[in-house]
Amino acid sequence: MANTKSAAKNARQALRKHARRVSAVSELKTLKKKVLALSADKNCNKDELEAMKNMVVSKFAKAGSKGYIKPQTASRKIGRLVKAINRNQATEGQEN
Repeated sequence: MANTKSAAKNARQALRKHARRVSAVSELKTLKKKVLALSADKNCNKDELEAMKNMVVSKFAKAGSKGYIKPQTASRKIGRLVKAINRNQATEGQEN
């Protein structure tokens, strides 16, 4: 339990920030799964995939800049995500 008003306020702020971070990270995981599933789909629309990829990359970059995840982590996840999408699209092209 906090001993001072400022410590109590800091604890309240920390709870709000934690909830915000958890929500943001959860959304990022969900979006990542969706875009990877879309890229693995053989009948996906290329324009839709590109738009979804750009949106997810933007969300990761914004999360990194706002401090929800570390900037280096955001950059690494963006790179791996784009690489996986490109790999899925390349294997799809070889099968046809």
